[in-house]
Amino acid sequence: MRILHTADIHIGYKTHGVVDPKSGLNSRMGDFERCFRYMVEHAVEEDIDLVLFCGDAYRDMNPSQTDQRIFARCLKPLLDREIPVVMIVGNHDHPYTFGKVNSMEIFSLFSDSIHLFRERESRDIMTKSGPVRIIGLPWPMVHDFRTKQKFASLPKEEQHHRVHEIYSDFILTEVERLRKKQVDYPVILAGHLHVDTAVMTEGSERFTLVTRDPVFSLSLLKRPEFDYVALGHIHKHQELGTGEAPPVVYSGSIERISFAEAEQEKGFVMIDISKNKKLQFHHVPTPARAMVPVEVDVRNEEDPMPLILERIEETSLEGTIVRVVITCRGEQRRLVDMKEVRKALRPAFVIAGINLKIEQETPRSRVPELHRNLSTSEALGMYISHNKRLLPLREKILEAARWLEEESDNQGSEFSVE
Repeated sequence: MRILHTADIHIGYKTHGVVDPKSGLNSRMGDFERCFRYMVEHAVEEDIDLVLFCGDAYRDMNPSQTDQRIFARCLKPLLDREIPVVMIVGNHDHPYTFGKVNSMEIFSLFSDSIHLFRERESRDIMTKSGPVRIIGLPWPMVHDFRTKQKFASLPKEEQHHRVHEIYSDFILTEVERLRKKQVDYPVILAGHLHVDTAVMTEGSERFTLVTRDPVFSLSLLKRPEFDYVALGHIHKHQELGTGEAPPVVYSGSIERISFAEAEQEKGFVMIDISKNKKLQFHHVPTPARAMVPVEVDVRNEEDPMPLILERIEETSLEGTIVRVVITCRGEQRRLVDMKEVRKALRPAFVIAGINLKIEQETPRSRVPELHRNLSTSEALGMYISHNKRLLPLREKILEAARWLEEESDNQGSEFSVE
């Protein structure tokens, strides 16, 4: 049995795009569609049995008609061949108002090949190579439980704790069912979840400090009764707790969302399961558009321009989204020729930003004063230094702040000064 595992398609992101003169649409919409089409074509060529889509079809829960058309157009070759598609509702698909329909609901009305998991449930799905059991875990929305009087009366923290208990009990119940009555066909746990050992970005630690996500332990999911655990929500492809079965895998997203994902290889996962349930999987890259950060520190240069131009020239820019950050002294600001910098960046597809980071002199006082010229990280670091309670968490807090700043991506400005 051959299965394609994907998640976090996120059609609708337009950050760092330009208008495509042929289609009239934002170029980033074309980037996401290109990767989606590539994945579907690969699925058809490989004659797969099942597609596992683990949540987040769109940028948000209110996709435009154009976004919906792109998603439907890309999905159509799978439905034409009656390839079963499992859809797990993610946090970006979920309406935040109780009673409203999720953004993927409409597709399940058009084809019997689409199996939508709106709630926690176990379902056997028939493929051309036989049955597969899917234990579906959509994103846990607290408001879904608030209609129950006892739940609604609990404090918010207790509500989140209760949601975690409900999901844990469901998983353990399914594990017990499989222990009592084993099945001779594949069993896959598929969810849109945040697992405690997942890494968000390259070289980062866990972000449980700042996240509001319900966070689940790896030990809860990594049960020998499952043959594979397919996850969505974290955009970085990774296998958690390698070595022991079953594999617990985030497929990762198919296209880059921000510069925080610049170094991540984007793609999807292909799974092969033999009749005796031996499993192999591998990651297949998509033609995601490269995001290239260029960082230049010219504080020790008498003339900053030669070093700036040298760094740009040695960077492969063709067809990329590029962002330049120049760290300089205050008196060097007038020596940075922005016209020449833009000219050097012409091979890039889009210039996401040219930012001057001006070195500031730190006031010599017993209690440093926060002021507007400080960057967010500098101001936060200063605040932490004078708060003994936060000092042990300093590095984690600053790392989380840097990631959040990275997510903002200086939207809407080509040139800014810190």
